[in-house]
Amino acid sequence: MNRQTTFAMVLILTIPAASHGQHSLEDFMDAHSRTRGKPKVDPYEFIRWNAFNRAGWRALSKGYFDTAEHEFASAIEVAKKEASIDKDNRLLARSYADYALALQSQGRHAEAEPLVKWVLLAREAELEADSPAIVQTLNQLGTLYYELGQFKEAELYLKRAVDQQAKSARPNAFEYSRSETLLGLVLVTQRRYDEAESPFRQAITLREQSQGPSNVDTGDALSNLAWVYLQQGKFAEARPMLMRALKIFEQSRGSADPSVAHTYHGLAKIQASQGENEEAETKYLQAIAIWDSKPELDAAALVEVLRDYAAFLEKLGRAEDLVKIKARLTPLQAKYSANSNRAERWYRWPDTTKAPANDLGTRRNRT
Repeated sequence: MNRQTTFAMVLILTIPAASHGQHSLEDFMDAHSRTRGKPKVDPYEFIRWNAFNRAGWRALSKGYFDTAEHEFASAIEVAKKEASIDKDNRLLARSYADYALALQSQGRHAEAEPLVKWVLLAREAELEADSPAIVQTLNQLGTLYYELGQFKEAELYLKRAVDQQAKSARPNAFEYSRSETLLGLVLVTQRRYDEAESPFRQAITLREQSQGPSNVDTGDALSNLAWVYLQQGKFAEARPMLMRALKIFEQSRGSADPSVAHTYHGLAKIQASQGENEEAETKYLQAIAIWDSKPELDAAALVEVLRDYAAFLEKLGRAEDLVKIKARLTPLQAKYSANSNRAERWYRWPDTTKAPANDLGTRRNRT
């Protein structure tokens, strides 16, 4: 799974559910009343916008990027009317952000970049300084530049997102944890593991506070920090986090989920390094079995497990078993050669299926 595909999957899962990300008509009208007096927005036009927006997200979540692009373009046209009447760019900014995401999911970054930058300028001019909508845009720019391999720019925007929320008296825990996780992933991609520890630790704290210690997103955060420790040889720190993450994943996702396979792999590496050979082999074989049952998901991850298992067998001097594993490994390596970002597969990407409740953002008080 390459960088663009991975981050695209992170982004296209941001489906605004009615109870989380979509403002109801009443919410939006009430926001107008509080900040600009009597609302001028046409309720029928807002309903049309909402229909196009929802249709776009449904298409995006299913991978129908061209359909999503069309629906979001229709939402833009409706939002333009509202913006021209009441000089309120919130709907328009949301629509352009979504449209840019559809372009980004198709690899059309050159078209998406100026749109997301406009959204950031519009939201910074329109919304309260600590609005989660602004943080969303910083996160979107960070992911866009990450996909382009422009890590310096990605890090800049994600650090802005983190700093803004750290200073806020009312940070949105969901967006805050996502910013910290994305920043950690950018640092990991550059092999800056020691620096990645801090944002991953903060992501754990935020997810425990907002979603609970046994939530699957907390498990993902634990797994990320564990792998950072693992890749630095800090096995004592990594083991309890992987064990805790494994329990969460098995209970929430089932014993055959890819996250379970990744966790088995990590535990096997720790156990093998500490001479727990029987336990390590069990974990290697469990991870291999899961990937064998889901070859379409991440064949390169199977290559990684087989490579580590082969090294384990070689260290133990088990020549006959080693020959069998290499017979499997050699053709797979030729087809799914490891790339420079192979370590990315070991990390859990932020679940962005829930948008913050104030998705459109609260306008600044201009009185």
